[in-house]
Amino acid sequence: MGEYDIAHLAYEIQRIGLGMAGGKQDQYAAAFGGFNFMEFYANDKVIVNPLRIKQEVINELQFNLLLYYTGTSRLSSKIIEAQVEGVKAKKEKPIEAMNKLKEQAFLMKEAILKGKLGEVGEILDFGWQYKKQMAEGITSPVLEEIYEAAKMAGATGGKISGAGGGGFMMFYCPGNSRYKVIEALQKFGGEFRRFQFTKFGAETWRAP
Repeated sequence: MGEYDIAHLAYEIQRIGLGMAGGKQDQYAAAFGGFNFMEFYANDKVIVNPLRIKQEVINELQFNLLLYYTGTSRLSSKIIEAQVEGVKAKKEKPIEAMNKLKEQAFLMKEAILKGKLGEVGEILDFGWQYKKQMAEGITSPVLEEIYEAAKMAGATGGKISGAGGGGFMMFYCPGNSRYKVIEALQKFGGEFRRFQFTKFGAETWRAP
């Protein structure tokens, strides 16, 4: 099976077979690996565009990003369902927020391709401010406090992973500000997790 086939099968199992609410970007990201600009269309068509990024840009991006586990969990499907309901009801705020997040994807693609990493934190912050408007439960007083503490310590922006409400947060910390951010977030009781970018997605093979 090719990458598109694997990703689509994973989507069908999770979203259709198991009835779990959510999008399909995670499945395609896992199947393809690397840096991609993904396009999703209403007719179920998906186009994955691999991005050619200089290794030095990838190295600096990886060094400047911190992955922080907040220590809290949430039922993401409930938040996603609330987002869907907001769009179905044609609520102005959630729809505008989604359009802004689409705009954010284009801004991030250009910044990374051109190696303008100084813009990454600001673009993440731009997206975070709009993501919170998509539905109730995406943020909380604790998450807001963590985010503001990270920015006060030198992070220029960040985001919450997935639907929001808890789980992991990511912060962009230019220069050597990562160390001050790590120190500032110690009081919240979460954990920083190691990560690295990979050029490859899911791999399969046949045993002899």
